[in-house]
Amino acid sequence: MSSTQIDTMLWHIQREDMIRHGCTEAERDMQPLVWYINTGRASTEFLKRLMNTSPCMIARDLHKGGSYEEVINRICHRIKYQRDTL
Repeated sequence: MSSTQIDTMLWHIQREDMIRHGCTEAERDMQPLVWYINTGRASTEFLKRLMNTSPCMIARDLHKGGSYEEVINRICHRIKYQRDTL
């Protein structure tokens, strides 16, 4: 999966959030997911499952807010991905 594909996927998710909540709030909502991906915590399997899920559904999960951990857990539940816990 290329960085262009990941950026495009993130843009589609952010765009869905922007339509409903505006640009500033959408950018804020995206921060946990962008952090998770950019820090290398997101596995290839996570990214594939995320890409195969409706951007609208991921945007809804992001907009619910909470801590970064809560948001990522919510997305993992949505895409049926089990994170390794150390």
